[in-house]
Amino acid sequence: MARAVGPPRRRAARARAWAPALALAGLALASSTSGCGGDGSSGSVAGGQASELARAADDDWSGPQVADVALVERSGRAVRRADLAGRTLVLDFIFTTCAGPCPALSAGLAEMQRELEGSDVLLVSVSVDPKNDTLERLNEYAQRFGADAERWLFLRAEPPELAALARSVTLSLADDPSAAPGFQVTHSTKLLVIDGAGHVRGYYDGLDPEQRGRAAARARWLSSR
Repeated sequence: MARAVGPPRRRAARARAWAPALALAGLALASSTSGCGGDGSSGSVAGGQASELARAADDDWSGPQVADVALVERSGRAVRRADLAGRTLVLDFIFTTCAGPCPALSAGLAEMQRELEGSDVLLVSVSVDPKNDTLERLNEYAQRFGADAERWLFLRAEPPELAALARSVTLSLADDPSAAPGFQVTHSTKLLVIDGAGHVRGYYDGLDPEQRGRAAARARWLSSR
């Protein structure tokens, strides 16, 4: 979280130091997408420097705040940002009929669920296909990956809310309704580590085991503060 500590001059200097990273996030993550049915790549960051926003566990970098939108959990429970306040999150975007990287992303989060057992970190998967991903389908998908309902949420939102959520964290989504099932949405394969105030604290390649490990370390450190 961007804390307002120190005199105004120091805060201004810190804001200037973070500005290039935030600009990089907007540029890089807009192109860091994977068509479900492509090669599963998570895209490039700043000419291939994919680690630029994969922050170290104890880094004080803070990014944008997640939009306060209306979401519904697979259980039918309404969820807003305030409901998750104080919890460190690891968030990704998936859809249940994805023919590309989504199963690999979810398998990675299943490993992270085991790795983070005993911590207060909450995993959150948001569907990018609300038209087809009913709560029943999300529940079936969650069960495929052994998701603990207390530690791994599966959420859906109506299209305007979903678009606002993605835009707030500088991620882009694209729909192609004419595409075959499993290929109809292009979305990021990044994992977002989010602090208890709803600020993004790092972006990590969800298909890279080493990057997932860094995301887990970042989340564990934030949750222990």
